[in-house]
Amino acid sequence: MEKIVWQPALYSKGEIDITLDKKFALDMIQAKIPAKNQNCLNQWAKENFKHLNFCQDPYLFHEDSGFVKQIYIGHNGIGLHVNHYTIDSLLKNDPWLNEVKYNSHEANSPYDKYALMALFSGWIEYSDVLIGK
Repeated sequence: MEKIVWQPALYSKGEIDITLDKKFALDMIQAKIPAKNQNCLNQWAKENFKHLNFCQDPYLFHEDSGFVKQIYIGHNGIGLHVNHYTIDSLLKNDPWLNEVKYNSHEANSPYDKYALMALFSGWIEYSDVLIGK
């Protein structure tokens, strides 16, 4: 990818939103990839973020695409997700959808926020490898 635009927004109540460029999101959701590619990214995260003690795969993909619809970092529901209505709009390439917004859940500490942003950044960084470009 040439240039990927994503921007976090931090809130005082412990939540974080991340806004993702629509074109990148479209490229990822339209890219059909084998499950082994998805597994490789999850394995990368588990190896590089061992301290998070994942109880499940951190990346949840939309079907067989390269689009991550949820990042989960641990117990108590700490994670980052995109609304299913946004995914539907993205699949239809609705013209009113200008960006894709991810919302956090239970990201109460700075550590949680950093972990979510680092995992999100990892997905972006390895997206070309993930979709085989």
